[in-house]
Amino acid sequence: MLRLILLTLFLQEPLNVQTNVDFQPKPEHVVPKGTGILVALINRISTKNITEGSGVYAKTTLPVSDGDRIIIPVGATVTSKVVAAERAGRIKGKASLAISFQGLMLDIGRTIRIYASLGGSDTGTRTGEATIQAEPGKQTEDVLVAGARGAATGAVIGVASRGVGVGRAVGIGGGAGVAAGLAESLIRRGDDLILERGTVIEIILDRPIEF
Repeated sequence: MLRLILLTLFLQEPLNVQTNVDFQPKPEHVVPKGTGILVALINRISTKNITEGSGVYAKTTLPVSDGDRIIIPVGATVTSKVVAAERAGRIKGKASLAISFQGLMLDIGRTIRIYASLGGSDTGTRTGEATIQAEPGKQTEDVLVAGARGAATGAVIGVASRGVGVGRAVGIGGGAGVAAGLAESLIRRGDDLILERGTVIEIILDRPIEF
């Protein structure tokens, strides 16, 4: 009877079986943090009409290897999205575009999540970790040209004024012309940032890619 009772108690005790729930298989491929990947845009992008959340797609232009074999081939698709798009102001401020890199699509038919920053672009200027800004200078030149053109026109009008000395007339007319030229520049918006299809962008991995 005692043996029967002990056997019954033993069977009622839960078995203490330990399982390794944290086990993860070692990745077959690893692309280290800091690796630069060159990609070329598939679609044309312009701050004139692109909106936040729009998709941006590119393909790798050079293979990435681990020293022994190619891990990321030429033609692999990198998916991204626009997180901010700003058009240029009328007097100051340049058009800019911020891109968040999302995934890497390989021939194996799956998308791998990536975390990366902008390394550079052959169009525009890199600012911050993910922003491309329009080339500086052109908008300022437009304002100066408009002002100079208005000054020249105003000076001619000033000289033609009756009852005013030549020097004073040039000053008055020239000042009015500058104001008119600047007013003209206010009507015009600065150039949009345009990244044509085929624009090459370098992305830098913030975290390693493992798969």
